Amino acid sequence: MRLEIEKLRGWVNPADAFLPMHSKDTNTFWLDRSTNQDEPVSVIGSAGSIIEAGDEAFALASEHLTAINASIESFPEIEIPFSFRPGLVGYLGYELGNAEKSGLHPKAQFMIVDRAMVFDHKHKTMYFIGLFETREEFDNWHRAALLRLTLVGGESGSFMQKTKAPTLVSTKLRHSKEKYLELIQKAKEHIKTGDVFQLCLTNQIHIEHEADALRTFITLCESNPAPYGGYLKLGEVEIVSSSPEQFLKVSASGKASSKPIKGTRPRSQDGLEDAKIAKELANNEKERAENLMIVDLMRNDLGRVCQIDSVTVEKIFEIESYATVHQLVSTVTGELKPGESATSALAACFPGGSMTGAPKIKAVEILQSLEGGPRKIYSGAFGYLGFDGSADFGMTIRTLVFEGTSATLGVGGGITIDSDPESEFEETMLKSKALLEALGG
Repeated sequence: MRLEIEKLRGWVNPADAFLPMHSKDTNTFWLDRSTNQDEPVSVIGSAGSIIEAGDEAFALASEHLTAINASIESFPEIEIPFSFRPGLVGYLGYELGNAEKSGLHPKAQFMIVDRAMVFDHKHKTMYFIGLFETREEFDNWHRAALLRLTLVGGESGSFMQKTKAPTLVSTKLRHSKEKYLELIQKAKEHIKTGDVFQLCLTNQIHIEHEADALRTFITLCESNPAPYGGYLKLGEVEIVSSSPEQFLKVSASGKASSKPIKGTRPRSQDGLEDAKIAKELANNEKERAENLMIVDLMRNDLGRVCQIDSVTVEKIFEIESYATVHQLVSTVTGELKPGESATSALAACFPGGSMTGAPKIKAVEILQSLEGGPRKIYSGAFGYLGFDGSADFGMTIRTLVFEGTSATLGVGGGITIDSDPESEFEETMLKSKALLEALGG
């Protein structure tokens, strides 16, 4: 096979390309990184084949990527100005790797992706990229796709008009407010006795709705854009994410990075008040201590697969602001050891420490006893693994999982010895706000 690429003249909104090209496909994806400060790109595509996996997901993914890489005989001579490469696109469920059953879903699913369209939002340029036997096959594909765009592109407006406006029929918490406050107290007891330093306690909102998942995602892209947004459709399951958090990114050269988030505040419409809120978050001792615990955990996880002394905290306690919230974010990086890979790095760091607590193994054990059911897709990770050794996964938070007229929305927050239960519960409701509004709530 050959890796082929073609740069296009002009610009099309990703929604106007996705709708005619992929909205009817059974297995399809739209990774929206348009507001990502490091690399503002979106990627759309679909796949005829998927991999469903259990706890062997990392090994299985590695085998497929090795086979794809071995089949490539030539590469384009031009420099490719974005990180995405064909390979695997999908999700890793939170329960991957432990004995907890993950319910109706496979613990992990990946689409085998050999072609895609990439949108560079910074330079307003578009690319077709793919693995083909000949250049002629690639040209036939990208010209047919381009013709389809020319004939029926620009239909996102009509799609939104034709698709029924969403209706939120009902919501029900797995744990009522009263029960969740009790669980917070139990979590604090574990911290007080020294079992753990921090726990990321979560809840789930079970939703009945009359809404189209793709329409909901397009609405979120406009109302609550996020650096790790995404839409994945895998058969009957549709994942709609407005995630602000990078779980793990690995470059083809072996640089790994993670950007854990701990600390959240609501935005204010008043500019001066909004600035005060952000400043308070940046200087809040409890939030900084909580963030630092997860930074140390990520340093330890990356240290298992990275070269000695290469693991570095590049940024600490930075404020990132989104449509409804301010977040406290840090960045940890490292260089992979010889023999390590993106899949081994994912395995070493999974599940993300910002969604477990510290120390991780004990935190996961305690959370299973408190939460009353599996998290499933929520608080795992989703993204891509490229054939060249690259990877980019967001944390599966601020995410709706659709199955027919039902959906689930996971919410949670970090609990420390200083946590105020009422405030912690309100934070979980704040995190659900933008997604429920997109559903008509």
